[in-house]
Formats: sequence, C-alpha cells, structure tokens
Amino acid sequence: MAEELEAQYAEYLQRATQHAQMAAVPVGQYAKVKGRLVKKLSLGEFTERWVEYRDLLASYNESMERGDTVNDAVVQILEERATELLLRP
Repeated sequence: MAEELEAQYAEYLQRATQHAQMAAVPVGQYAKVKGRLVKKLSLGEFTERWVEYRDLLASYNESMERGDTVNDAVVQILEERATELLLRP
C-alpha cells in the first residue's frame, strides 16, 4: 500500500510540473489551478486526500452502476479533490 501511495504521489508531482503556475511552487505553497487556489501537497497531505478521493469515487461508481440518485454535494467533493490532486487538465 505504501509503495502504491508513493507511486501515486510521484505521478501527482509529475502532473504538478505540467501546470505552469504549479511547477515553480514549493510543497506547502499555493498556486491557481482552474480558478482556485490549490496547495502543492506533501506526501502526508496527498495520501489523506488520495485515499478520500479513491474511496469516494469507488462509492460513486457503485451508486451509478445501481442507478442510485447521487447528491450534488458528492459530485462537488469529487471535483474538488480531482482538482486538488491535479487529476484533470
């Protein structure tokens, strides 16, 4: 599990270098991404948000497969985490 998280963090840092505003920002500082101030996360912060995002996304996908109605707040949290984790260009 730790190796997987470290690999995901390395990918996150790689994505950060692809964002002009985020590339030069040191860990712990903020840059504007998609009109929002986003903090460049440390490994610990990334791990917390990644696990939350992964678990919430799994629950969301299960709900979609069952045809459940999904609260807009869940979608908003997913979008916010995706932005924080630099998952969407």
